[in-house]
Amino acid sequence: MADYDVIICGAGSGGGFLAGEIAPFGSVLILDAGPHVKGAPNPGFGSPDRRKFATQINMGTYGPDGVNAINRGGAFFAYPLYTDDSNPASFAVLREARVVGGGSFVNVGAWLRPLAVDFVDFAKETGVVGWTKQDLEPHFQKAERILFVHRDHRDQWQRASVLYEKTALALGIPVFETASNRHRCIFCGHRVDAGMPCKYDALMSTAITQIPKALDNGAQLVDNATVVRVEISNNKATGVTYIKDGQTVTANARKLVVVSAGAIGTPLVLRNSGVHLINNNVGKFLRAHPGITMDAFIPGVQWNSDRGYQWNCHHYVMDDAGKPMDALVHASTAFPVTPWLAANVGTFGKPYKDLMRLYPFRIGVFVFHLKPGFTGKVMGSVEAPFVRYPILGPNGDVDPKMLRDLTASIRQVGRIFQEMGAIAVLPGPNVADQLLINDLALRLPIAGVFHDQGTCRAGADRKTSVVDSNCMSHDIANLMCCDASVIPKDISCNSNSMVMAVASKCSNFVITQILGRQLKEEEEPANV
Repeated sequence: MADYDVIICGAGSGGGFLAGEIAPFGSVLILDAGPHVKGAPNPGFGSPDRRKFATQINMGTYGPDGVNAINRGGAFFAYPLYTDDSNPASFAVLREARVVGGGSFVNVGAWLRPLAVDFVDFAKETGVVGWTKQDLEPHFQKAERILFVHRDHRDQWQRASVLYEKTALALGIPVFETASNRHRCIFCGHRVDAGMPCKYDALMSTAITQIPKALDNGAQLVDNATVVRVEISNNKATGVTYIKDGQTVTANARKLVVVSAGAIGTPLVLRNSGVHLINNNVGKFLRAHPGITMDAFIPGVQWNSDRGYQWNCHHYVMDDAGKPMDALVHASTAFPVTPWLAANVGTFGKPYKDLMRLYPFRIGVFVFHLKPGFTGKVMGSVEAPFVRYPILGPNGDVDPKMLRDLTASIRQVGRIFQEMGAIAVLPGPNVADQLLINDLALRLPIAGVFHDQGTCRAGADRKTSVVDSNCMSHDIANLMCCDASVIPKDISCNSNSMVMAVASKCSNFVITQILGRQLKEEEEPANV
């Protein structure tokens, strides 16, 4: 049985980032349920193995198996997501990355930080300390240096994004440039949705940045390893049991076990380990961002839609008083994903590119609802997960706050599209309120959710949280959670930047307080 100072379960945005920072200071074992797609990082070109991997994803080689979309598949988890309390037997599929690099390996490359109000809400919600905007600023900057975060030059924007920004500003809607962690992107347009890896290594995931750094500093990585449980003795984490190639293996951790399996996977591992019997907050307070696409047909100009899913700018939907609502609009999504599109050609590769070229006048946006008025729960086990997130109530009604914000989003984005010259917009922004409500009630439960967070949240009191302000378990010594599960309350942005800032904060704690080493002197702050 091998011994390590630290065992990290999950090599995504949280665990992968943490591994790269702490590996120079102690012995580290990294476990991940998915494959490690190897090859020296080569942004703009890609390694042969990653190019092949991306192509196989599109061909379905790594799609989840099993007719019930359970927690299986070579490169993706597919959790059953119950969103409709009026029809408890129905479920959607919550797809999560199952690959070294995790969500950072398949996200869209948009880099947004939380709003100032989010940091204030963290303390209000759980009493967490050391999580203010000022506290986390150096950690955001560190992540942004490592991930080459930048803003694209305007000549690299899609034409649709340029006109969308100009039109929205003319209507009095504040629009912001969206930073990106794509490095040497060739804007190939071969991927449309978050969930498809970049075959040219342009997406600066932890698989391209932090994992190679960890391995260069002596960390050991075991891929395709399903963590069964954290070994706990006398209320102290002592190791991890995992399954690799059908064999059950236990590894010992001398100083720390880190569970970084995401907001769904982490509570499942803790439930397998019995931690939920000690702290009933494990798996509770699931928050997420339900999303919808909107698209428009605007004739007269070819909009460069075949350049792909760029998300050059974003804005928050404004109410009648000119104040931002809890809805975030990303423009442009180029050629938005619809069930028809996915069923006919998929969302990746040459068939998708050919279809985009048939419709050069089609553009779109993606809308996230940021702070629904309810929370969900993760239940079950690693082997049989169960995720409840009640978008629709017992009477089939959409959460009122979500309904208000998304209805306003459709009308406001529709107005922007129409000012741009759209001849058709979907969903229709000018229909009667009840028709729009009915449309959303149909779309939202099957669209799934994004940026799940908060299921093992950090806080000052174990009565309302699972881990403390340093992300250490309130109840089990030598146990840390480090991923989106620890976020205390909803954030007003994509979760990637927040998770990496938390991982940077955790790395400082692990290096100084767990491994007993001194931090290296920081570089100059990033200019982002």
